[in-house]
Formats: sequence, C-alpha cells, structure tokens
Amino acid sequence: MEDQDDRIRRRAHEIWKQEGSPEGREYSHWLRARAEIRDEDANTITQDLYRVAQLNRSF
Repeated sequence: MEDQDDRIRRRAHEIWKQEGSPEGREYSHWLRARAEIRDEDANTITQDLYRVAQLNRSF
C-alpha cells in the first residue's frame, strides 16, 4: 500500500503546478492535498461498506 504522506506530497505538487508554481504556498497546498486525500479515502471506505452491506442482503 502506498504511503499516505507520499500521496499527499504528490497531490500538493499537482496543486502547486495547477496554481502556476507560486512561492510560499507550500503549507496551504499540503493542507488542501491532505484534505482531498482524506476525502478520497473516506469515500472509498463508504463505498466498500455499502458493497458489503449489499452482499450481506443477498444471503
């Protein structure tokens, strides 16, 4: 499994590039990236739980 800090780092770099590579925004890019990664992970967990619930209903 990929390290969460690596995922955040890559996403923060993408955000930095999308914003035109501004200087001095590292922390805000990191926070935004961390929030996005957490949202993605939460959505994945929710979808997985939904699938399990659907499978349990079929038994």
